[in-house]
Amino acid sequence: MLACLPMRAADTAGAARPNVVIFLTDDESWQERSLYGWQKLPTPNLDRVAREGVYFTRGYTSAPSCAPSRASLLTGHNFWELEQGAFIQAWLPAKFPTLPELLDKAGYVTGYSGKGWGPGVMTGSGRTLNPAGQVFNALKRPQQERESGINDIDYPANFAKFLDTRKPGQPFWFWVGSTEPHAPCARDNYKKLESKYGVGLDAVKVPGFLPDTPGVRRNRANMLYEVCRADEDLGRVLKVLEQRGVLTNTLVIVTGDNGTGILRAKANIYDWGVHEPLAMMWPGVIPSGRRVDDFVNFADIAPTILEAAGAPVPAEMSGRSLLKLLRSPASGRIEPERSFTVCGLEWHGEQEPINLAGRTILDERYQYIVNYGTGPRMVLSPEARQPAEAFETSFQNDSVSTLFSRHAGHPSLQRFLPLLVNPRPREELYDLRDDPWELKNLADSPEHAAIKAKLKAQLEEVQRRTRDPRLTGEMKIFEQTRAFVQERKRKGYDDK
Repeated sequence: MLACLPMRAADTAGAARPNVVIFLTDDESWQERSLYGWQKLPTPNLDRVAREGVYFTRGYTSAPSCAPSRASLLTGHNFWELEQGAFIQAWLPAKFPTLPELLDKAGYVTGYSGKGWGPGVMTGSGRTLNPAGQVFNALKRPQQERESGINDIDYPANFAKFLDTRKPGQPFWFWVGSTEPHAPCARDNYKKLESKYGVGLDAVKVPGFLPDTPGVRRNRANMLYEVCRADEDLGRVLKVLEQRGVLTNTLVIVTGDNGTGILRAKANIYDWGVHEPLAMMWPGVIPSGRRVDDFVNFADIAPTILEAAGAPVPAEMSGRSLLKLLRSPASGRIEPERSFTVCGLEWHGEQEPINLAGRTILDERYQYIVNYGTGPRMVLSPEARQPAEAFETSFQNDSVSTLFSRHAGHPSLQRFLPLLVNPRPREELYDLRDDPWELKNLADSPEHAAIKAKLKAQLEEVQRRTRDPRLTGEMKIFEQTRAFVQERKRKGYDDK
């Protein structure tokens, strides 16, 4: 079937088929990068990719959960179209071809280092390799460069080893799956963030939907240090490309798989859960120094890469190629039809009564959310509660989730309970221009009824066209898969 599809070569006329490198971090929202003007963090290598190429202000993952997010990027589908692949800890069926498989057929050599697709299982998928392809993880960082909380896998060194396997002139595709800044992070990273990168705790910002305490700030600083370390690895990957003389014909894509690992971000379909840093460069092809405000979804990346490579783009892919947008000299809003995006989630490790399933649509000002679960956002264990006199110690040291588990009744935390603990309403609507932290739900506001109705209709049209089981009612696979992954979790993910 794929061989019969027409080649889309018009937009790549005059350019050699590009090499492709995807650099994907693990758990960071877009605002963690100083590129977007909120958090001031030195990440010069992402800045370089943006400066020498283009960066997107509205880049979105399909799901705020690593396995379905990565599956969407690899297949060109919305996560809910991928059957068991819509769930973390399940599998991605072989009926959905991935970028490495499609590019292999087009003559590329492909591989990955670090974290590929996952976590999940291969049993039942019909696959023999990780959906991200052939793994290159043998080389470890030199002993003197190893740090607590930082993966010992030397991604750039493994990338260089991968390049040794290709034939002269053969185009390549390589995925660098950094596991940073995923938790756990070393508890003293905040000290290195200041000594090495000049960012002290007073410069670390806390999103407005979280309590700004010394403990929360310190935990964020520990994570931000790993963002800087991941950026150093990106710089080393770019250096490998330069040393091998192939950077000038390489499409470099840098992004993160889902939002930061904090409440109301990762595993949540609020803006901080699905909104990602995204920058691309392809020297001599992508006009440099541009900011693009069009909505881009992970499902768009696979058809973009295939079209750039002159490879067949399966008609079943729901993503739309970005190649014309990338080659445009314009900045700002470029393609009028890219005026919104749709994301969602089915499961991310929760057990009843928690249910994180939902869908969301975001346009240039508003976000509409429909929640399918009715349980609380988090369950507070009575055993974790501590007396009021222990609050000051917790205030100074605890992460958000620990703070609420120990002191949810404290007066200073009460205004955060509806945001972080209490059950989600069926519908939510936020004005991202006037309320970027999404603190005021406008779903029941008469003044916003027409806006809500419009966004709901747009969302349901996308769900209907792409046969989202949540709209069609064909929930059997989702229900079976949810039971499967919940049982896996109860067993500690031990499949014996």
